[in-house]
Amino acid sequence: MVDQTHPVLTSFKLGDLELPNRLVVAAMTRCRADPAAGIPNDLHVEYYSARASAGFILTECASVSQESNAFPGAANLYNDEQVVGWKRVVDAVHAKGGRIFAQIYHGGRAVHPDMIGGGVTYSSSAIAINGTVHTQNGRVPHAVPKEASAEDIKKVLNDFKRSAELAKQAGFDGIEIHGANGYLVDEFLRDSVNKRTDDYGGSIENRARLLVEILEQVKTVYPADRVGVKLSPFSSYNDIQDSDPIALYTHVVHAIGSIGFVEISELFSFDATNAELQSKFFANLEHQSIRPYLKPRFQGLAFISNGGYDLQKSNDVISSGESDLVSYAQLYLTNNDLPEKFAAGTPLNGLHNVKEMSKLWSVYFYGSTGEGYTDLSVYEP
Repeated sequence: MVDQTHPVLTSFKLGDLELPNRLVVAAMTRCRADPAAGIPNDLHVEYYSARASAGFILTECASVSQESNAFPGAANLYNDEQVVGWKRVVDAVHAKGGRIFAQIYHGGRAVHPDMIGGGVTYSSSAIAINGTVHTQNGRVPHAVPKEASAEDIKKVLNDFKRSAELAKQAGFDGIEIHGANGYLVDEFLRDSVNKRTDDYGGSIENRARLLVEILEQVKTVYPADRVGVKLSPFSSYNDIQDSDPIALYTHVVHAIGSIGFVEISELFSFDATNAELQSKFFANLEHQSIRPYLKPRFQGLAFISNGGYDLQKSNDVISSGESDLVSYAQLYLTNNDLPEKFAAGTPLNGLHNVKEMSKLWSVYFYGSTGEGYTDLSVYEP
């Protein structure tokens, strides 16, 4: 029986969905599908269904079209064959009493032409990511994307709607739009990349327009309370920043209206510099985190915090009212039974035992087998 003394283990109502706890499996792209097909397989069925005791699960980011996939080997959501694979996953999660939402996205300028058969990539503006990317041809410099035309934007909107329709066919409980981490939606939101002068650039209102329009399309497929969005106000992943993130995201969380949830990644970086960067940013501000700025502006049902949370910090932000739920990536990567371990006080698996970082990335995070994916023995204390 779940220990109700932990706020994060208490139930929560998301629209008409009864969540048994406030833990969310964050989207983690682990690249276990055939890169040529992007179809979920037996490993995906085992991996996701093993985490069914969470409040709900968010899938890895599934691209809405062939040309929008930034992760060869990810399981995607733009054709009927992929629907069949995802339906097996969804059915397995539901059979264990779980709930699962599809995270859908467009990779934008993070997509390299080599990943999509030499096709054209595009972004809000023709500015490349500074750095290199791994493709089937090895590590290569990021390509300069085309600035998305009006027709490109129209296609993006149609692709998101079609992907949501396919998700519904597969039986997903809802949808999360990936608006974080420097992919296409984020490339329109943040001004280090978006240099447009049309209705999708310039002002904060214009830069948020694509996200708002995508949500409008998806809400024609799913009820508003089954739709969410992930945002990352501070992360510089994929070489992206904004000159005034608090102003931008206080507008965005209000402009997206009444939806099911917003998930906020609070990370500044994915390495040891995160705490220092966060402390420096908030040093002279009224609040020391983004939560008090955004949650009062959000009109939807659930505010989800993400980024470096443990049990105590999760309990603190929920009991204070700063968050409603918490999503976990690393803890769910290494522990498929996180609610049960939180309740029992059982020691958690972790990455602390993994000594070879190169193996961690090439095998455990992005391998083709169950090692480090469905087989968690490498992470045991």
